[in-house]
Amino acid sequence: MSEIYEFEKIEKQIKQYWEKEKIPQEITNFNKSTKKKFYLLDGPPYANGMPHAGHVMTIIFKDIWGKFKTMKGYDVWYQPGFDCHGLPIENKVEKILNVKSKQDIIEKIGEDKFIDECRKFSIKNLSHWMDFYKQIAAWKGWIRPYLTYEDYYIESGWWTIKSLYQKGLIIQGEKSIHWCPKCQTSLSGYEVTDSYKYLTDPSVYLKFKILGKENEYLLVWTTTPWTLPSNVALLVHPDEVYAKVKVNNEIYILAEKRLKYVFEKKNINNYEIIGKLKGSEFSGLKYMPLLDVQIQKEISKNENTHRVYLSIPILKKNIGSKLTLKKQINTEETSDFGHLVDMESGTGIVHIAPGHGVEDNKIGKYYHLPQPSPLDDKCCFRKEAGFSGFVKEADKDIISHLIKQNKMFFNETIVHSYPICWRCKTPLIFRLSRQWFFPIETFHQHMMAQTTKVKFLPDFSKTKMLNWLADSGDWCISIQRFWGIPIPIWKCDKCRTTEVIGSKKELQTKTINNIELNDDLHKNIVDKIILKCPECGNKMKRIPDLVNIWVESGISPWASLGYPNKKNNLFEKLKWVDLVNESQDQIRGWFYAMMFMGNALFEKSPYKICAVNGWTLDKKGEKMSKSLGNVISAEECIKELGIDVLRFYTCYNIAPWETHKFNLKEAKKITKMMNILNNICTYIEMYKIDISACLNNKKINDFSKENKWIISVLNTLLKETKENIETFNFHIATRKLFNFIVDDFSRKYIKLIRDKQSNKKQNEYVIGIVLYNYIKLLAPFCPAIAEHIYLKFFKKFIGKKSIHLCSYPIPNKKSIDENLENEMKIIWEIISCSNSIRTEQNIKLRWPISKIIISANKKDVKNKIANNINLLKKMTNAKEIEFGSIESKISIKPDYKKLGPVFGNNTKKIAKLLQQANIEEIKEQYDSGKIKLGEFIIQPDMIIIQRQINKSIAAKEFSSGSVFIDTNFGNALIEEAFICDLMREIQILRKQAKLLLEDKINLFIESDAKEIKEIICKHKIKIEKETNSILVENKNNIKYYLDKLFKFGFKDKFKAEVKIFI
Repeated sequence: MSEIYEFEKIEKQIKQYWEKEKIPQEITNFNKSTKKKFYLLDGPPYANGMPHAGHVMTIIFKDIWGKFKTMKGYDVWYQPGFDCHGLPIENKVEKILNVKSKQDIIEKIGEDKFIDECRKFSIKNLSHWMDFYKQIAAWKGWIRPYLTYEDYYIESGWWTIKSLYQKGLIIQGEKSIHWCPKCQTSLSGYEVTDSYKYLTDPSVYLKFKILGKENEYLLVWTTTPWTLPSNVALLVHPDEVYAKVKVNNEIYILAEKRLKYVFEKKNINNYEIIGKLKGSEFSGLKYMPLLDVQIQKEISKNENTHRVYLSIPILKKNIGSKLTLKKQINTEETSDFGHLVDMESGTGIVHIAPGHGVEDNKIGKYYHLPQPSPLDDKCCFRKEAGFSGFVKEADKDIISHLIKQNKMFFNETIVHSYPICWRCKTPLIFRLSRQWFFPIETFHQHMMAQTTKVKFLPDFSKTKMLNWLADSGDWCISIQRFWGIPIPIWKCDKCRTTEVIGSKKELQTKTINNIELNDDLHKNIVDKIILKCPECGNKMKRIPDLVNIWVESGISPWASLGYPNKKNNLFEKLKWVDLVNESQDQIRGWFYAMMFMGNALFEKSPYKICAVNGWTLDKKGEKMSKSLGNVISAEECIKELGIDVLRFYTCYNIAPWETHKFNLKEAKKITKMMNILNNICTYIEMYKIDISACLNNKKINDFSKENKWIISVLNTLLKETKENIETFNFHIATRKLFNFIVDDFSRKYIKLIRDKQSNKKQNEYVIGIVLYNYIKLLAPFCPAIAEHIYLKFFKKFIGKKSIHLCSYPIPNKKSIDENLENEMKIIWEIISCSNSIRTEQNIKLRWPISKIIISANKKDVKNKIANNINLLKKMTNAKEIEFGSIESKISIKPDYKKLGPVFGNNTKKIAKLLQQANIEEIKEQYDSGKIKLGEFIIQPDMIIIQRQINKSIAAKEFSSGSVFIDTNFGNALIEEAFICDLMREIQILRKQAKLLLEDKINLFIESDAKEIKEIICKHKIKIEKETNSILVENKNNIKYYLDKLFKFGFKDKFKAEVKIFI
């Protein structure tokens, strides 16, 4: 067996075994006899692209949950899913077909062809995704996925919409919404939450003339001149002071707090403040329309228009009764509940166009103002606006016109954050549009209450979710596109009666033009179906809109199972979803959509546990992007690391909810653990350890101390790993698994028992028990190597075909000895101090040292050390262990590498406080785990304690004392060091010759130095025993395998050169 874990070879063998024995199929075969069900819902990605490192984390996390719950005895339903509809697909297909506009689809391509191309493209890489799931050993790769374009999913969507319509939770209305001029469709607010970019826009300061005043103007600022044809009102802050300022022959009114800024911008230095008024005094003031265009003339007929109104705390009023609940769930302010008019920008007077802005629209409704929006679907002006073309391009014409009319105070440009289409990246336009909405007010409180019942991992993500819910408004669910779930609403051409269809069967029954639906319920098919109006007998046609894609995702808990139309009744068996796990942006996306839909339809949360992970960035913390050339494909990750290292590193690197900086170089460090596991297997084979001994129950009371200790540590690990997985602390679970096998088991335990023959059977039992339980803990994280070790050592007597079919280990609480673990913790600390000193002093661990002196003030610590003197001698390679102390001067200094990231600018202040502190007081606090310095509390590892003592003495602190080592080597120790290195070289030659452990060899050591020959002769018995050899006096007496020149030197005291023959 190779010392290096050959992941490519092993993982290939394991995957072949799984396929041959149908292990994944057996594990994922739902409806097993067990009554325990676990519903793990897959948040559907798009299958049109290829999986990359950014997808890997969530895929791995979800698979770990599934494997863990399966081994815990649950019947796990974990079906993969894929989003197939929506603008992401349509935009890609438009590029392929060279489509420039929505009209091109209708007039040049045709709906039938476009929808067919979307269908093909949506599953273009489906097989790659499913293969990747198998590659990464995710069980969902062996389950047929749910696809949102399939009929059963669409039917479930129709049933949902009909049910909500019947409950009065789907309404039609006119609102100012986000509109994409390129895609020519509405977008819900949730689709633009994270879609902003910095744009350069006009920044204009305008003169609105007060009605009946000769030269008196209200100064107004806006960055959207294209909305001025739709101006209806102006808004001022009721409590702020406004100044009347005379400049030459004109009087301007603006907020006093903005006066200096605005006039400096205009380079006006000579002006006179002739009056001041509170904003409330302007209420109802009439002004002249800014533009002499048709739409302004029409709205002027309304007495409420072209007046000054008072700003209101709009969001506070909008939320109303939600405020009490919001305060209960979050103390930090996440939304601006103040006035729309602020004193941080502009002039303190805001232009209101209720047809072109969410806040403007709310103000308009509050004051019963008209909502003009003279734009078509391309966001081009209609005739009545007085301007033509795309609204953003008309900005320059409007500005030019206002300058000519002397209505421009001054203008410039501004760079600001502006919403863009989440798919085509076109800047969005707010426009009034008649759409279908989910009104949230009716069940908002209930949804908030249901959310509090969900277990969020980590817990603080619940606060984020509740904050998002608190500020959520009515949801626009209709879009004006081609590829998606058609809204199943038919309207009568004549009397406008509405009919909502809930299934394919219902539609087929009610159609009057005998069109066969077959297996396609998309727009190009169902739009042809005509119904008969039940009221007037006239024809009914489907409304042209589709369902917003987030509604599609939100119904996945039941739609993925085909509820209620599929006959398998799976949803009734499973409901509700036990766990969802996606990245943090889904709080405002999928998690919210499901919470909304579940509460609207079933009046409860559709999921019980919500695990929220962070994003994956590149090693520098930058977003992975093709343009930056830093995207790492999922296949590359597996090729470089193997599935086990990739999976383990993804969990080990950082807390799941933190941002994951993916670094291939760092990930490869996990191979150390795999190599150690591999070496443990080699050790078992080499020493012919009987693993089957673990089947025999042994009384732990009769065990040696080292066996009791490792069994206790194992059971503590069993307990903590389960707890850490269940609380989403995957990073802690994997780090403890790493430390146990690398440090506790391999570096400590195996070394302790390696030469002990007296407890051979007991040791074999312990090795078997530890390894078997460990690989069961490891299996969800590293499925291949766990399976490999299981098949190699345990399958033949355990009987199960796979480690993944074994039960998750249960800790034996009686075997946990905390006192022993704490005692051994002190011993390992002392050993660690000894090893650190050796490293610093360049003293190899195999070289013996004469003495270690341990200083420990507490009696119980001394007793624990005294109980383990022989163990300490062996593990430190020391001739003697003594208690005592050596006079020394202690200094304490800050560890800036650890202080800096936590305390930032306060680090220097802490360093100064540490310099001034009493050393003895710091040492006392060190043991307590917290050190108080003024207003700051720091951790013990944030300081460095150093001792200044005799040059030949080296010292290290441990938690309960100090360790001292005399680094001087006498002749006897140097001789032993030489013999140790010599024996190591012989062992290397044995390995190179591929000799077995039991192969006895003849050994000849050639040297010209009499002194060296005498030393070798003195240690002859030891050399022969340790290297399983017979020292001969003539090299002609050996079977020649290899030879090697070996040089040894110890400072200036000793030098040797010998040639080894085996």
